[in-house]
This record gives sequence, structure tokens and C-alpha cells, in this order.
Amino acid sequence: MSPASRTAAEPEVAALLAEIAAGAAERERDDVSPFEQVAAVARAGLGALSLPADEGGRGASVREVLAFVVDLAEADPIVAHVLRTHYSQVLGFLRQPDPEVRRRWVEEIRAGKVFGNAISETGPSAAGGHEFDTRLDEVDGRLVLNGTKYYSTGTLYADWIAVAARVPEDRVATVMVPADRAGVDVVDDWDGMGQGRTGTGTTRFTDVAVEPGDVLGARPRLEPRAPGDVAFLQLYLHALVAGILRSVATDAAGVVRSRSRTFEHAPVPQAVDDPILQETVGRLSATAWIAESAVLTAADAIDAVMQAWAKGEPTEELLLAASLAHVSVKVHLDRVGPEAATGLFDVGGASASSRARNLDRHWRNIRTITLHNPASYKAAAIGRHLISGDPLPVNGYF
Repeated sequence: MSPASRTAAEPEVAALLAEIAAGAAERERDDVSPFEQVAAVARAGLGALSLPADEGGRGASVREVLAFVVDLAEADPIVAHVLRTHYSQVLGFLRQPDPEVRRRWVEEIRAGKVFGNAISETGPSAAGGHEFDTRLDEVDGRLVLNGTKYYSTGTLYADWIAVAARVPEDRVATVMVPADRAGVDVVDDWDGMGQGRTGTGTTRFTDVAVEPGDVLGARPRLEPRAPGDVAFLQLYLHALVAGILRSVATDAAGVVRSRSRTFEHAPVPQAVDDPILQETVGRLSATAWIAESAVLTAADAIDAVMQAWAKGEPTEELLLAASLAHVSVKVHLDRVGPEAATGLFDVGGASASSRARNLDRHWRNIRTITLHNPASYKAAAIGRHLISGDPLPVNGYF
């Protein structure tokens, strides 16, 4: 039995997930963007999971949010990945110290608005670092945003875009920009072998007018992000992998059931009775269960950080524990995830490679997600910490 979310157990949510799942393989095979499916999640109020119940949400913890993400990724990992920045941004709004600012954005969340991101830049600076060429300047008494961002996952589907931009005194501001504002150009140019319709493309800002109230604040450029933010964003990726692994196990069982013949030298005449195939399916199911359990256990560690932060209590030791947890999950899943997606083909004959079945999407999606940052560097960071007591790196990947 899977450690599934209580949200998915609700009949209306279960029906929505089933509807999203019904066309997921075909959408991906035919390169169709899931605009309607993302909108359906928002209309159902599922983008507001983290909001307190008295503010129109469900008061969901990090564990509960990521449990739902696993469910959604099982249905369609493209839709789930699109909403990664959205769920992170919602958590940020809930920490907003200004009650009026908080109220404004909570209203947008309740209204079903979707938030995307424009954070990453390319160039000579290191990935995950603190260098930004995008700037927010005051020109003739008004704020103007200029710059180019890459890997803007979800922005193609967003109503609002969260942008990281340099401001004077070597600070970085978080700026909220309507996706349809003049000067905003969202380019659908992501051509990855997996997660192909996540809108992970280029976003350009050319003399975009910014309202003062849309600037959420600024921090010193080298100052770490708020406790738990990075851990949540990174663990979210592993929740996607856990959901995909569920689909791997389900599809493997389906392939075995669908086989009308087997090999002459197989141990039994019917594939469904073949102990070799049964073992393979069992191992794939076990891998999916362990992956999900690991993600949810790491989510508990992030919840502990956020709860301590909200109470004004120290978070350093808790943050280290959360970082080690999500990093460890990645190091493990990056190895067993692609292996399981490959193992899916071991239960079928040559017909399992049919493009019509599109079973290779699981491997392509998992492998693309794992490339977000190398597990080798993270494993080495864990080793240095355990051997020599070196601190973990402080950047967007830890």
C-alpha cells in the first residue's frame, strides 16, 4: 500500500487526478501542453493547499503538499512540475510579515492564480550561485525591469511571475510581474528529452513597468534564502520522481497482463504466471514505495524547520538535518529511479518499445529531472560533512 495523501482520497480530487491521468501519455507523445489540466488543478483550489483553513485553504503541511504532488506526478508529471514554483511561492507569501501584503497575495491564491518563476540565468557565473544580470532600476521616477531568464519552469502557464533582480547596494529583490504585462516575453523554447511541456523556457523582460507594491522585498545578494525554501524546492523534484515510479510499477504490471504470448524458453506458458516477471514487478513496486516514503520523511524535516522559524526559534541544526535529508533522497533516487524505469522494459517483449505505448517517457522524465543538479557533487558534500565536519554548501541546491 502506498503512503498516499489524504487529499487524493477525497472523491472529487481522485476524480480530477483520474481525468488528468487519462490523457497524460498521449499529451506527452503528441507534444501537447496541459494548459487545461493546470487550470483544473487551480480551479479545484488545490493550489491553495498550504493556506490556513480560515483563509480558504487546507492548512497543509509540507508533507501533505508533497504527498499530493506525488499523487499528481503519478497522474501527469508535467502538470506537477509546472506547479513547483507555485507551491514554493505560496509558502513564501505565508511568511510575509506585512499583513496587508500577505492579504493581497492570499487573495490571488484563493482566486486560483498560478505563480511561475524567472530566477535562473546563464553565463560565466556558476549554477546555483548569486550572480544576476537582470536589474530593477528607477528610471524617470518609475521602476523598470530588464533582463533574460532561463529554465523558467511553469511560467508559460502562470498568471504571475516571480523574478529575481539586482537592485542598488548589491541587493537582490523579488519582483512579482503579471505574465501578460507589456515587455514580458515568455518563450516556449525548452527542448529537453523529458518533461517537455513544462514551459521550462526563456523569459525576457524589456523595459517592464513594475509597481512599487509588486516588489516583495530585497536582501543582500550573498545572504542565504529563508530557511526551508531551498530544501522544499529540491525535495519537490524528488516527489516528481516518486510519482513517476508509481506509474512505472503500474505500467509494468499492465504490460505483463497484456502479454498474449511469451518466449518458448520461459518457465511457464503464461506471462502472468511467470515468477521472473512477477519478481520484477514486485521490485519496481517496492522501489516506488521506498521513494515516496523517503520523500515524505524528508518533508517532515522541512516542516520542522519551518515550524521553528515561525516560532522564532533556532533553525540551524534543523536546517542541516533537512538539507541532509533531501540531499540523501536525491543521491539515492538518482540511481534507482532511472534503473527502475529501464527495468519496466524487462517485463515486455519488443512490443514494449512501441511509440504508441510511450513507456520510454518514464525514463526520459526521470533522467531529465535528475539532471537538475548532479548527485555526485551532493554525495561528495555529504561525505565531506561526515568525515571532516565541513558545512554543506549554501546555494540554490542545498
